[in-house]
Amino acid sequence: MTQPQPEVTEHPTAKRTGMVLGTTAGIATLFLLLRLLAVSEWDWNTAGAIADSLDFGDALPIAFGTLFARPELTGVLVALLLPFALLRALWPLSGHGTLSLSGVLAAIALVTVAVVWVRTFNSWWVVIGALVLGGILLAARLIWRRGIGRRIVLGVLRSAGVLAVVGLLGLAVTVDTPWMSKERLDAGEGAFEGWVLEVQPGFVKVLTEERDVLVLFTGDIVERELVEE
Repeated sequence: MTQPQPEVTEHPTAKRTGMVLGTTAGIATLFLLLRLLAVSEWDWNTAGAIADSLDFGDALPIAFGTLFARPELTGVLVALLLPFALLRALWPLSGHGTLSLSGVLAAIALVTVAVVWVRTFNSWWVVIGALVLGGILLAARLIWRRGIGRRIVLGVLRSAGVLAVVGLLGLAVTVDTPWMSKERLDAGEGAFEGWVLEVQPGFVKVLTEERDVLVLFTGDIVERELVEE
């Protein structure tokens, strides 16, 4: 008579880690899809041609390229997320004073981006907006220390991750310029401007400003130079 085998239960931490990784992969995939469609100006054929030069490993450089492409939109996102990140890092929601490494790193990253944004564009509206929103959140947390008011405030603060995801996906839809620098190429029949999607031995794949995908032989390209925008 065989003995019953003990049931193997998954550790809660491992399960939670798997859910986080799965959610992150899903968000990255959706981001790449929306970014691809926006760059192709929502044309199915152009999107398919660009997709041939795209892989999942490009998600990080594409994300950074999206943030730097439209600094005004990135500024709005930073102004919204910075107070959430600072409050959660300096005043943990648990109330036990336990700092989260990911929260601290997110706060440092957002502060760095805000400083660089102000220095580059010599404009303070990002910092002012972050201070105003942060003051409102801080006042709300100090006033409503218990009851339903406290639950609402903590729920709003915990929504920072959702806000970041929505903002990033919103940028993916809004920004229609590719994630690489624009170049001027001379293929012997006149120069034109576009974005080099892929460089392989013998050919170069280019996306033109009209959102046409061209494949040029390397030997036909006389000159390539970056275009300052």
